[in-house]
Amino acid sequence: MRTVLTGLLAAGMMLGSSPQLLAQTAEEVSGWKGITTDGYAPLSYSYNANTPEPRVNQFRVFDFNDNEPQLDVAELVIQRAVSQPNQFGFRFDLLAGSGVPEVTAAYGMFRDRKTLVAHHVDIPQLYVRYVVPLGKGLSLDAGKFATHMGYEVIGGYDGYNDNFSRGFIFGYGIPFTHTGLRATYTFTSRISAMVSLTKGWDDVQSLNHGYTWGSQLNYATTKNTSVSFNFLHGPERVNDVRDQRSAGEMVATWKTIPRLSLAIDGLYAHEENAVAPGVDAIWKGIAGYAKYAVTKRFSLAVRAERFRDGGGTRTGLDQALNGFTFTPEYVLDAKLSKIDFNISPGDLPGDRVAGGIVKERI
Repeated sequence: MRTVLTGLLAAGMMLGSSPQLLAQTAEEVSGWKGITTDGYAPLSYSYNANTPEPRVNQFRVFDFNDNEPQLDVAELVIQRAVSQPNQFGFRFDLLAGSGVPEVTAAYGMFRDRKTLVAHHVDIPQLYVRYVVPLGKGLSLDAGKFATHMGYEVIGGYDGYNDNFSRGFIFGYGIPFTHTGLRATYTFTSRISAMVSLTKGWDDVQSLNHGYTWGSQLNYATTKNTSVSFNFLHGPERVNDVRDQRSAGEMVATWKTIPRLSLAIDGLYAHEENAVAPGVDAIWKGIAGYAKYAVTKRFSLAVRAERFRDGGGTRTGLDQALNGFTFTPEYVLDAKLSKIDFNISPGDLPGDRVAGGIVKERI
């Protein structure tokens, strides 16, 4: 087992300018049928022409280091994915690096409860799954898992974004992970739903004695369009179970033609007495996405967004942030030793899922 994991980790490091770097799946590990091991490792370099002091990019999520090469994340995923009734499965994600882990780390796990400082290791997902033999199969998860909110994702071997950087809604509007219980059911080929009961936003150890419930409804309106409605509600401040935080979101995707994909993400969130007694916090955002495949390997992606932080509880200032991101992408095939890593999006194991919506591949 140690030899297999060591070999995969060693093979899972490669340079590139895009987070779509590598994926390699082992069908069986140590004789346990159905268990897969996957790796992923993006590296990056950013330079800010404004030369800020200190060299930190303001309001960036993972790409906050300026004029400094960084290993964004090295990811190891061990899982047994299940979908049939009476099956047991699990997922374990381990992250290390100088960008992603110190942002995604949850309170009480890899984020210090007193200083709130996180370092270079995180476990964003660690849960077990059982598919209850009810109808088509009711999936029950218990543990720590990535949030269902948002169009953009943390990113890994089985889920990456069209743009290298992350938007304001992803970084400031919604949580990264939850710890608790989750139930998912697929009613038809077009309709599925999820409900969850967790300790809150990015918490492994509760800040209070309350709970946060979440929900999601996915509807594939046509073969090329889909929409997802996401919701969260619960107390999220230290020793305060009275004041509630609510967040509602709609994510829609539309593949207009085979080469062009469009998406929109709209968020509205509200928290009672968060600015001051009697003054509620309201934050909202909207982001539009487009990606066009110029050729089989070369594509262009665009993101335009606006995020309003009413009260300054999310960004530290009462302000509106506007952003425009342009990402050219060229996909390369990389061959290391006797292992072939084909990073063409159409060959990655499984469709990309964000906000509960399957983002079809070009």
